[in-house]
Amino acid sequence: MKKMYNPLKLNEMKKSIAILMLLLMGLTSMAQTSVWDGSRAVWTRGAGTENNPYLIESASHLAFLAYMVNKGFDTYGLHFRLTTDIDLNGSEDQQWVPIGLGYKWFNEDGCDRGYAPNGFYPNTFFRGHFDGGEHSISNIYIDTDGVAGLFGFVRGTSNDDLAIIENVYVTSGSIRGNNCGGIVGWDYGKTQISRCWNGASIEGSESSGGIVGRGSHNIYNCYNIGNVSSNNYAGGIVGQNAQEVIECYNEGEVNGTYAGGIFGYTQSAGVVIDNCYNKGSIMADGDNVPSGAPVGPAAGGIAAFLFRNSNMVSNCYNVGEISSTQDMGCIVAYTQGTVENCYYLTSTCTESEYGEPKDEDYMRSQEFVDLLNSRNRDQKWGLDVDNINDGFPILVEDNLAVSEVSETAFLVYPNPAKSMFTVEGVGLVRITNVMGQHVGAREINGQGTFVLPRGMYFVTLNGKTRKVVVE
Repeated sequence: MKKMYNPLKLNEMKKSIAILMLLLMGLTSMAQTSVWDGSRAVWTRGAGTENNPYLIESASHLAFLAYMVNKGFDTYGLHFRLTTDIDLNGSEDQQWVPIGLGYKWFNEDGCDRGYAPNGFYPNTFFRGHFDGGEHSISNIYIDTDGVAGLFGFVRGTSNDDLAIIENVYVTSGSIRGNNCGGIVGWDYGKTQISRCWNGASIEGSESSGGIVGRGSHNIYNCYNIGNVSSNNYAGGIVGQNAQEVIECYNEGEVNGTYAGGIFGYTQSAGVVIDNCYNKGSIMADGDNVPSGAPVGPAAGGIAAFLFRNSNMVSNCYNVGEISSTQDMGCIVAYTQGTVENCYYLTSTCTESEYGEPKDEDYMRSQEFVDLLNSRNRDQKWGLDVDNINDGFPILVEDNLAVSEVSETAFLVYPNPAKSMFTVEGVGLVRITNVMGQHVGAREINGQGTFVLPRGMYFVTLNGKTRKVVVE
C-alpha cells in the first residue's frame, strides 16, 4: 500500500526544522562573543587614526586598553573601535578596572591602588575617541570605593576638541563606587557621549547615573534601563552636573537623596535638558542635603534639583511614578530656571509646580506627539506605531525608535509576538537578548521570520534597532 503523507505532520516537521535552524544560527552567533578570562593582550590591527582606528577585537584587548590608560598611556587624538561583543564574566574575583583611574595610583599590574602618595598625580584619563560599534558589553562587575564605570575618568581638551564615546552598549552587570555610571564614572569635562545605553545596576555613595555618574559636556541619544541608586545624587542618565542632555530617556528605577528620571542635581549654570522622557519610578529619601539647599530630599520626573536661573528643561514628558519623603515634582522638584512644553501623566505624583498634567489616552495620541514637536525645528518625536513604548511618544532619532522618514527604517511585527515575528527590510538582521548575547543573524531582502523563546530582544538592521517582546 502506498504511504500517504499527512500535511499537518509535514507542516509541523517544517516548523521544527526551522526552529532548530534558528537555534543553531543563534549558537553560532553567540560564539562570536569574546569572554574575558582576566588576561590582557595588545591589539594588532589599526593605526589609531580616524580612518584606521585601533581595533579592539577581544575582551583581552579591551582590558589592555584599560591597563595602558591606567599606566599613563595618553590617548589624546587616538581612535579605537570595538569589533565584537564582550562578556566581562564579572565576579568578586574578576572585577573590571575602569578605563581611566584619574588621580589614582597604579602599580605594574595596572590596577587601582588608591590615591597616589607624596602628592604625585598620574592624570590617567581617557582622552580619545572610542566607538563601541553597537556591540554589547555584558556582565560587568565593579565594587570599589572609587570612581566606577566601564570608563572611570574621561576628559576632553576643549569645546572644539572633545573626547568622544559612542555606540557603547553596557547590557548587564553591577557597578558600585562613589561616583559611578554605566558608561562613565566621572567626566571631568569636554566629553561627548552619544548613542550609548546601560542595563547594569548602578549604586554610588556620592553620584550615580545610568550613563554618567558625575559631570559631562553633552550626552546625546542615550538611554538607561538599569536601576540607579545613590546616597546623594542619582539620575537615570546623569547623577550630578552636565551641560547638555539631549534626546535621552530612562526606564530604570532611580533612588537617592536627590533623584531625577534624567538628571539628579546641579548648582551649575546653563544646563539644558531637551526632548527627553522618563518611564522609571523615582524615589527620594535620605538625609544628605547640602547646607543651604532650599529643598531636599527631592524627586523629579525629569530632574530633581537645577539651581541656576539659566537652566532650561524643554519638550519633555514623564509617565513614571514619583515619590519623596520631602519635595517632589512630576517634571522638576526645584529650579530657578525655565521649564517649557513639558508634560506628565496625571497619576504620577500628587503635586507639581512645573509641567502640565495630561491623561493617558491623550499622551498616546498623535495630537500629543505634535505638541511635543511644536517647538522643535525638526521632528524629534514620533507616534509609537509598533507599541515598543507602551503607546507613548518615541524619539525618532533614538536607536529603538520607529522613524517613518528614515532611509534605513524597517518593521518588526507583531509586537508583542507569540513565539514568531517578522522583520521587514533589506540587509543583515542581528538579534540580541537583554544580556547582550547574539541569538540570531540573517540576511533578508524584503521579509524574514524569526522564532525565539519568551523574552525581550533587540533587532538591529542597518544601524537601527527595534525592541520586540516575545510572549
